[in-house]
Amino acid sequence: MSKARKRAKALAKQVMEAMRQAKEAEARAVALGEEMMRALAEAKAEEKAETEARTIIEYPSGRYECAQCGHSTLFTEPTQVLPKCDNCGATKYKGHEPKVTKIEPPPPKRYTAGMYQCGSCGTRSAVAEDCDELPECDFCGRHKLEPLN
Repeated sequence: MSKARKRAKALAKQVMEAMRQAKEAEARAVALGEEMMRALAEAKAEEKAETEARTIIEYPSGRYECAQCGHSTLFTEPTQVLPKCDNCGATKYKGHEPKVTKIEPPPPKRYTAGMYQCGSCGTRSAVAEDCDELPECDFCGRHKLEPLN
């Protein structure tokens, strides 16, 4: 066998190995993308729960009367939850109105976190956080990322 034929065979082996590695890398990238989407769904659920919990109710310190039995109670510190009446166990009181504070969440970003595909070269990219501007393509450097359907 000639030297050129041996070299061609060796190169063919290297090409096959490189293609096998590329397929393994592509499969891993798909699996990581799916895992990232699950993590993003969990993060959005956590953020939604945090957003719903942004109403703070605080009862000021002062004298309160039980709405049921009229027993008088003095609270020396502001509290978020009124305790049960020492006399009858009721939790409704007459007295100061609670201070209700609503913390508004920031407005949503223009692009949500997820998988995007470059409209120029077709490369898929992962965007881990919501953003107002999409980053450039990691492969070709153009600003042509589009949501992956």
